[in-house]
Parts: sequence; structure tokens; C-alpha cells
Amino acid sequence: MRESTEQTLSRQWALLRCIPAWPRKVSVADLISAMGYRQFTVSRRTIERDLRALAQQFPLTADDSSKPYGWSWAKGARQEFAPRLSTSQGVALLLAHAHLKSFLPKAILNELKPVFDSAITEVAQTGWKRWHRETAVIPTSLALIAPPIDAGVLNDVHEALARKRRLTGRYRSKGADVAREVALNPLGLVVRGPVQYLIATMFDYTDVRQIALHRLASTSVLSEPRKSPPGFDFQQYVQGAGRYHSQGPVRLVAWFDPVAVEHLRETPLSLDQTIVPVGDGTLFEVSATVENDEPLRWWLLGFGSRVEVREPHDLRAEFSAHARQLAERYTA
Repeated sequence: MRESTEQTLSRQWALLRCIPAWPRKVSVADLISAMGYRQFTVSRRTIERDLRALAQQFPLTADDSSKPYGWSWAKGARQEFAPRLSTSQGVALLLAHAHLKSFLPKAILNELKPVFDSAITEVAQTGWKRWHRETAVIPTSLALIAPPIDAGVLNDVHEALARKRRLTGRYRSKGADVAREVALNPLGLVVRGPVQYLIATMFDYTDVRQIALHRLASTSVLSEPRKSPPGFDFQQYVQGAGRYHSQGPVRLVAWFDPVAVEHLRETPLSLDQTIVPVGDGTLFEVSATVENDEPLRWWLLGFGSRVEVREPHDLRAEFSAHARQLAERYTA
């Protein structure tokens, strides 16, 4: 079927956005991949024809001095086609780059480089130029070292997710010595602490699995579309099964010493939290509705002897048994 003028313009506009500013360049093969991210299925012949046509209207340049040959906007040309960033936009972009770059796909980072460069230029003469270097996010729990993820695997996972394609590779399950061949249907990514997980189904099964990316190797993106379980919604998944196993909300009642309770006055556990003194005021009873899951237990255990769980009774019994086991271990 013959392509409409609107479809041609849409494809060529998307292609222009894939071409980097000089001195960087992009090959035709990379342009085909980049267009795939934008849901355009194009051939090498189509890309080459579009590039020749666009080069007659826009300041594009082809570098054939070394392989791989590549295309770019001519030196200093791209800025005239893009509106200037405001100072606020520049600061926000540099802050996002400083704190989120490890989560952005490489293809997107490469495409955003000219935007980040423009942001640096925009804030260079203002008092905001070091804002992204003078802010930090500090974890409140022990910061573990993230396991290394193969760069090729990460790129393939990002591409498969963006293009909604199936993915093959070798996966070593936790505790296993040998990796096995798997075919995955990628559904989303979850970052839990230092570990990234690919949410996916395997082969033609419908049960959703969490695949640790650092145990995935030898990946390849297939041309066939992924198969999603009927009615699957990623956001609903992460609110339920994607989180740590939870037994549902529970009313926690615990006694804290004055030092331990102080920060809960400023950062409450819940909107319905209450704090009242117990007896002579050497202890405080904190009551709040919380999720009955593993993070709650880790958080409470972090206070050691400065907290006593009172309710619910099964959680108190669990902590009582834990305290006895801990005492036996330290007196052995």
C-alpha cells in the first residue's frame, strides 16, 4: 500500500530527531535500530533514500572518511531548529542526568547528549551551574554494591522492552551453578535496592517472573513480538506481586525509647500515626497502619533493644522467638 504524505513526513521527522550533532555521527544500521524504538519498521534502502532527500533541505553531513560511515547535523547547525532551554529546564535536566543516568537506556542517553550539552550551556553563566553537583540522594539503609550487569545485556533488555519484542539468553537461577537457555517476554523493569529485575514471562507460559539482570547473559532481541499475559497491567503488578511479599495492612503498636521515637515525629509511618507516652515517659507508644511485609521487619530489627513490638500478637511472637535465638547465638 502506498504511503501517505503524512506518514512520510512523520517518519522523516522522526529520522531527523535520531541524527546527532557534530562531531558525533550515526550509521544507517544504528538509525534503523533507533527508528525501531519509535515503532517505525524501515529498510536500509528507505533510510538511505530519506537521508538523501533530507540533506537537500537540512544541514546534514555524511562522513565517509572512516568506517562505519555516519551521518550528523553540520557543525553548529542543530541549534537553529530547536528552541532554547530555560534556566529552570537546564537545571532540571542536569539534575536528572546526575541522579538517573544509570537507569536510562544507552540509546536514549546518546540521543539526549545534545540536550544535556544545551543545558550545560544555558546554566553556565548563572548561579545554578553547579546545582546538580551540589545535591545528593543518600540512602537510609545500608548501601550495597550493585552487581555488574553486562552492557550488551542491558542494551538488549532496553531494546526489547521499547520495541515490545521477545528476548533470548542464558539465565542462571539463584543458587544454580549452570545457566540455561530461556526465551523471555519482557514486560517491565523493577529496581529493588542495588538489583535490577526484568519482569517477564518465559517461553509460552503466563506466570510472571522476576529475572535478575546480573544473572542474564548472551542475550539477543528477536523480531517476533512479545506475548503478554491476558489482562496484565505492569503498574498493578508492582503494587502487588512486584513488591516484597506482604500479608496486607496491619495496625502496628510498638514501644520506642525517646531517642528512637524522635524521628517518627517528623517522618511518620502513616497518616494515622499516633505517639503517646507510656508510664513515666521513658517509653512512647507508636501506633500506625503499615504494610505487614519484610521491609517492616528489617526496619524494626534495626532499632534493636530500643523497640518492643506490642501488636499484632503474631508479629510480637515472631520477634520474641527471634530475640531468644539471637540471645542463644551470642551466649554460645
